[in-house]
Amino acid sequence: MFAQGLARTTQAYGDRIATIDGDKVQNWKEFGDRISRIAGGLRSIGCQSGDRIAILAATTPEHLATMYAVVWAGCVLVPLNTRLSPDELDHIVSQSESKALASDIRNLAGAESVMSTTKNALKTIAMDESAAGEVSLDELAKSASIDVWTAEMSDLFALYYTGGTTGLPKGVMVSDGAAGVQALNMIFDTGVTEKTNYLHAPPLFHLAGATVANACAFAGAAQTFLPEITPDAYTKTVVEKKVTFISMVPTMLVDMLEAPNADQAFQSVETFAYGTAPIPEALLRKVLDRCPDVKLVQIYGQSEVTGPATVLRPEHHTLSGPFTDKLASAGIPIMCHEVRIADEDGKTVANGTTGEVLIRGPGVMMGYWQQPELTAKTLKDGWLHTGDAGIMDGDGFIQIVDRLKDMIITGGENVFCGEVESVIAEHPDVSICTVIGLPDDKWGERVHAVVVLEKGAEMDFETLRDHCRKSIAGYKCPKSADFTTDPLPLSGVGKIRKDLLRKKYSN
Repeated sequence: MFAQGLARTTQAYGDRIATIDGDKVQNWKEFGDRISRIAGGLRSIGCQSGDRIAILAATTPEHLATMYAVVWAGCVLVPLNTRLSPDELDHIVSQSESKALASDIRNLAGAESVMSTTKNALKTIAMDESAAGEVSLDELAKSASIDVWTAEMSDLFALYYTGGTTGLPKGVMVSDGAAGVQALNMIFDTGVTEKTNYLHAPPLFHLAGATVANACAFAGAAQTFLPEITPDAYTKTVVEKKVTFISMVPTMLVDMLEAPNADQAFQSVETFAYGTAPIPEALLRKVLDRCPDVKLVQIYGQSEVTGPATVLRPEHHTLSGPFTDKLASAGIPIMCHEVRIADEDGKTVANGTTGEVLIRGPGVMMGYWQQPELTAKTLKDGWLHTGDAGIMDGDGFIQIVDRLKDMIITGGENVFCGEVESVIAEHPDVSICTVIGLPDDKWGERVHAVVVLEKGAEMDFETLRDHCRKSIAGYKCPKSADFTTDPLPLSGVGKIRKDLLRKKYSN
């Protein structure tokens, strides 16, 4: 399904702009030809349908072309988070049994580390000049075009790796049908058309960025790229390139609103989508006040549902009228998906009652790669158990009130407390520790460590942070910490009472 959507765009919108990268512009006919030739090049180096191909790269037109070439060739996409540590990258490449790795110069160190440690017989592809690889992307693009792969809806499309409570990322198996349906849902809910010009901000390795890109690709829209995302450069590009659609996490929004030309930029934008992290209602009201004509769309979702699960539409973003009380909600279920709130036994609870958010529909994952037991715990009777606590009102609007899983969302990135705690505990001066998420005006939530030190030991925050950075990605490292020799509060069964700690340190 998905590759056919791309092929259709190259036919129906061939003369329309596909990518804008500074002064470099490609139309969909040119871009589609490059995709099909790179796909042919992948075949020429031995990549066959079903083979996993990892990509470690910044958000660029070449990254997008490589993504779609993988799909065009019938291979399986394995996006790599560029912020992960070498050990985490090696785990993903090895666990996914990737056949090839495509990388760019901006991620040279990470690519070289994977190449030197992985046990896989990797084919390596340099996506730009001086990047690591046996063959360049330009060389692959000189290959003969191949016909687009016709996948079944149930075929594996991608492995999107997300944080694991055991400290190891787990691969979310996304089907071809799920990727296609969610692209169509984004078109429906955001109003993307062939006249849209979207400016990238969320990275392509993240479903928050990829799903919007896929919607634009299906609709024949233009996609604009920036070499580096800064508030000044982003808002300036919005004005200069006549961008009509932007998408970002709340953390980025805080900075964008302070840019010198923010008012001009937001006044020219038609649609603004946000999500992946909680957004303070006060910030949302500030946007509505400064940008009354922008269509705001909130997306709540997970990797396990291939991106969006619910949507708060533009008509629901209002400071007056019948929908005023919906502003703090995550909206209603997306098309073709059901959402219900259930108790611990999986039974639907009454409206207004807190329970776990369950989702059923074509976007739900096939399972976790090579983890059948975890899959069975998460997918029950066709329903995805999200681990999020929510409330549904009488109108079918869902409010996300907490997370049942031990996870922090900071700046749009998922951080599992157990992973960070394991790293902190490795320090010889640490007796016991716990990690919690605390409210933060910029990040939505920040990673906060509570560390009980060994008797007589001393530690400062810089030492803790430097220790963590050796083993995990920077965004997972604590942004604040408290050091104590007092015991942590425990429940009757000996579990740390994180609820009491959140209350204590949030004050």
